[in-house]
Order: sequence, then structure tokens, then C-alpha cells
Amino acid sequence: MKIKLTETQYNRLLTEDKNYGRLGDTFQQYMVRVFKLLGKKNSSDEEIKKTIIEDLGLSDHETKILLYNYKNKFLPIPISEYDSLIGEPIDFVGTYKIAVDMPTVVSCRTYIAGFVEVTANSKEEAINKVENGIYERMYLDSNSLDFMNPDLDYDLPSDAEIMEEMTLDNFRDVDWSDEDEVESRVNLKI
Repeated sequence: MKIKLTETQYNRLLTEDKNYGRLGDTFQQYMVRVFKLLGKKNSSDEEIKKTIIEDLGLSDHETKILLYNYKNKFLPIPISEYDSLIGEPIDFVGTYKIAVDMPTVVSCRTYIAGFVEVTANSKEEAINKVENGIYERMYLDSNSLDFMNPDLDYDLPSDAEIMEEMTLDNFRDVDWSDEDEVESRVNLKI
């Protein structure tokens, strides 16, 4: 199937705002029809999202935009007034990724030489007591090569836990009034 485009239509496609993608920048009749259907169903967010994706064939990003607009512009008014929004601008909403240093605790395993101290009458009794979990103290040999340069065994990300409060503290320490900082750290997730 071939579609003929005028030069104006072709140039519009090339320069179309990437934030809106295929949606355009105003509500169209087909969108209003879907919203009327959704308004009659009284559906959950997930059902609405599924209907928009399946019936309109939109991406997840475009679906988020329409869902946001549906909830904020269409739901507050009666279904009979939905047609009045045809041609009205679509509000953009997106998911943003913000780069930030995250303090992270990594759980890992290694084997470092150390000692178990136990009070006993003989070597055999000492071994027997430790085998049964009886001892006075355990400590690492801080003079061993393993202690100074351990061979760590870990699996990121399953062995990592982000320290959320410290991450938020680091986030708050960034100078967000610096436009270069914002430009380099905040990006729209597509």
C-alpha cells in the first residue's frame, strides 16, 4: 500500500515533536470515541491502558500520555461533553530518568583467613566444640593477603541493595538550578 504525502505533510512528519510521537498535539475524534467507551465501562487503570494499547495500537509511552489526559481532562466532565474536547491540546506527560549517584550495599562472599578461639583440654576437644558451635570468639587475620586484597564473589544486581534515603540525600545535594546539570542528568525515557 502506497500513501502519497504533500511536501508540507512530509516536512511535518520529519519535524514532528518527538514528545507527542504519533499522537499529534490535539485530541482527535477516534480518541474521544475510545474515551466514551472507557467512560461507560468504568474500568481500572490497567484495563484502560490495555484498551488504549490494543484498540489504538499505541506504544506504552503514547498510552501514558492519553491515560494521563483521560484521567485529568475527560473523567472530570460528563461523557456527553467529551466531543467538546476535540481539537483541544493534549497535555504531555512522560517518564523521566534522572542520573544520580546511589549509595549501594553489596552483599558478597569471600574466604579470608581467620581464627576461632575456643577453650578446651586438647586439640580434639577444641575441634569437637567448634563443630558443635561452641567457641569464645571469631576474628579475621588482618595480616593475611586475602584480608588485604579479597577475591569477592557477588552478583549484581541481585546482591545489591540501594540505600534509598542516602540516594535521596545525594539527589538533594545536586545543584538543580544549574541548567548544565539538569541537561546532563534529566532525560525523557523513551
